Amino acid sequence: MKKQNKKGFSLLELILVLGVGSMMAFMRFQDMKNEQEMVIAKAVGQQMKQIGEAVNGYINIRYDKLSTLTSSSSQSSDPGPRTCDSSGCEITYQTLINEGLLPASYTGVNAQKSSYKILLKRSGITPNYVVNGLITTTLPWSEGGKFRYDLLGKAMQEAGIDSGMTQSASVASGLQGAWKETSINYSNIASAGLMAYRVGYDSAMYSVYLRRDGTLPMTGDLNMGGNDINNVKDITASGTATVATLKSTGATTVGSTLTVGGALNANNVLTVAGVSTLKGAASLNSTLSVAGASTLTGALTVNNAINASGNITSSGQVKGATVVSTGRMTTGEFLQINGTATVGAGCSPNGLQGKSSIGALLSCVSGIWKANNPQYMKVGGVFTIYPGTTKNLGRFKLCINTYRIDGQEMALTQLIPTDNPDSNGNMNWRAHNGTQYSSYYMGIHCFI
Repeated sequence: MKKQNKKGFSLLELILVLGVGSMMAFMRFQDMKNEQEMVIAKAVGQQMKQIGEAVNGYINIRYDKLSTLTSSSSQSSDPGPRTCDSSGCEITYQTLINEGLLPASYTGVNAQKSSYKILLKRSGITPNYVVNGLITTTLPWSEGGKFRYDLLGKAMQEAGIDSGMTQSASVASGLQGAWKETSINYSNIASAGLMAYRVGYDSAMYSVYLRRDGTLPMTGDLNMGGNDINNVKDITASGTATVATLKSTGATTVGSTLTVGGALNANNVLTVAGVSTLKGAASLNSTLSVAGASTLTGALTVNNAINASGNITSSGQVKGATVVSTGRMTTGEFLQINGTATVGAGCSPNGLQGKSSIGALLSCVSGIWKANNPQYMKVGGVFTIYPGTTKNLGRFKLCINTYRIDGQEMALTQLIPTDNPDSNGNMNWRAHNGTQYSSYYMGIHCFI
């Protein structure tokens, strides 16, 4: 009888196979975990660089407000929010969105689920203040009670030279100590394991902006967006200077031909040794002295006084905001008044002349516009006042006792106004007949 050997896996072989498989699965899991961490670290670095560049742009456009530590909230020209005190200013990611420096979809939370704290500081003296700042994450990057400095380092590689981290609760520093900030200056350095990013004039990435100390030359065109350049000393150009208005408060030397296509304004003395030909307007803010005759075929613009000891003759219009004459004014035709007023309305000063909406001449009298047309009165009321009667007649310009019978008795009659004239000259009138006989009456006519 033959003995048969059954072939199969022994227990030891099975254990070895399962062990190798588990080890390979664990190694693969670790690889996947590491890959995922690298993706997150890269995203964290990119996000920090994005907000850092936005803050640098914010410092550039809001330097005037940051240098004066001026807060802002919901202003159309300076939307904020920006909270400032004597130690500096704090902004948020929403500030950068409101300024258009970050997209509206920006959430302010990075891939590691941390938000940001942005502090800006002012140093130096006016007017050349220096503005710097520090951005930090608010959530330390830790796992299992240990800070992930390895992942922070990977994120720094992605964020660039201005990025850094905190390895204590008091200091934030860049790669190999390239820069350092302390919690004394920046309160957002509050824990180890935070990612940091320096911004402002002392940062490396601020070099994309024009430095105030002149250490960074322009590599492209300078677009001021319609704003001014103030306090410039010398401007040296090898090309063409194109400006809407060229203004010099001191001496101007032109080495060749000066061509002016528009107006030439001189605020002081303009001395021409030879012939001067002007084909356009000449605007003078001071005195123009001409020894001989001067003929201008274009417009003459003077921003100061024109003094003449002789006559000023013009075949066209002489126009001014106010025309003042120290003597008599004569017109060879008509005097046209364009100022329209309303009778009875207030006016100042007295003596002004105007016209009504239909062209009637008005004068300012006692602070009231009044018509200057002749006043014609007509009878507005006739009254008979018998003895022993007192009567208020109403409002009239004038009342006259036109008829009275009193015989031999002393007249006891009275006809008087009881108030002052209104703007139309009307007053209240009262009549009194104090005679004793019924036949002795008063006949009164009142005029309007």
